Amino acid sequence: MKSKVFLLAILSFSLFAVSVLGMEHNHPPSDADAKADCAINKGPCIKMIGSDNIQVEFNINPKPVKSMNDLLFTVLLKGEKQPVSDAGVSIDLTMPGMFMGVNKPLLKHVKDGRYEGRGALPVCPHGGKLWKAEVEVIREGKAASVSFLFEVD
Repeated sequence: MKSKVFLLAILSFSLFAVSVLGMEHNHPPSDADAKADCAINKGPCIKMIGSDNIQVEFNINPKPVKSMNDLLFTVLLKGEKQPVSDAGVSIDLTMPGMFMGVNKPLLKHVKDGRYEGRGALPVCPHGGKLWKAEVEVIREGKAASVSFLFEVD
């Protein structure tokens, strides 16, 4: 009798563990529809941000962009009349539906609204290739962000 209870307990725990671990690696339904909106391997991607209508140009080099390579992340900010050189700029790199660790390359202003930083993208153990770059711009105490969804080779 004790062995049956013990086996039932082990089986129940095993099923629970498999379901929990399996859920951790599955993409939530909301991310299943996520698609790239940035063809990063063809060139920079551009979006507008904030009430100041700042143009955010996001780029990664070298191309083709591959996981586990030393990459240069570039954000170029352009205002209506001139480059935006007085902002704090950061990038948060995530994989939709999969936690891949914290990945925030440090960006520094280089010149004329150009912010650069080095980093890498880890390989997804499940074969995912879709990444999200959340670019945050802080200027005059106000923060605004824009995201770019892109695929790596």
